[in-house]
Amino acid sequence: MRLGTDYHIHTFYQRCGNGTLTLENIIRRAEGLRMTSLAITDHINNFEHIANHKLIKQDIEAVETDLEVFFGCELNFMSCDGPWPYNEQIHQEYGFEVVIGGIHSTYTDSQDIVEVRDIQQRHHMRTLNDPLLNVLVHPYWFGKAEWEARPAEWWVELLETMPDDYVREMAQASAANDCAIEVNACAIFYNKNYPAEFQSAYIRYLGRLRDEGALFTVGSDAHDIKQIGTSEYCEGILDGLGVPAEQIWRPRASA
Repeated sequence: MRLGTDYHIHTFYQRCGNGTLTLENIIRRAEGLRMTSLAITDHINNFEHIANHKLIKQDIEAVETDLEVFFGCELNFMSCDGPWPYNEQIHQEYGFEVVIGGIHSTYTDSQDIVEVRDIQQRHHMRTLNDPLLNVLVHPYWFGKAEWEARPAEWWVELLETMPDDYVREMAQASAANDCAIEVNACAIFYNKNYPAEFQSAYIRYLGRLRDEGALFTVGSDAHDIKQIGTSEYCEGILDGLGVPAEQIWRPRASA
């Protein structure tokens, strides 16, 4: 089931994506790969990041393509249990069509799996229940320094011992709120820090979410033009898990 979608792509504007990620380059590479539907979702980590998104929107509106291209953004919590740098006024003023977001940190140095998991869970649930958001990004992704602060088997255990009620709670919120759980290529499956054992555990975790009715979407999380297209690998994971079409989330075009 290849849909050719990618709803997590960065640009050079926020200096998250590198200089190769102009709108023109993104679109032409996606066309060459016969992709069908994209979302440009650069970061809003603080309120100062917002203004550049007007330039991104202008580029989307100016580019000529038959591809479906959505104007979006990626949000991060401003602190542990803190707010988003985002609100209804910004949402309406900028006209964002795909808003993805989620926790980007453990917010603790603890080696206690329960403590780390509880912090993650409550941030995941805040994301899935926020009416302004469409996608929970890369659950259980952690930066290199945080990953290396704990042994690899610790991270595998984190996923393998996930309580059923946590899985069910996330899946039910996803379905009820039409908020997808992202399967992320570069953050998880092309991440050189993550061994095969962790990635296998991650796929089993996705299977548990599938069984509880979660919605899914895919994203490359591209920070370089060569990473456009890696989302196809994530579509393959969902296909291999037998996720039915009704559990694959797609954006809705603005009226």
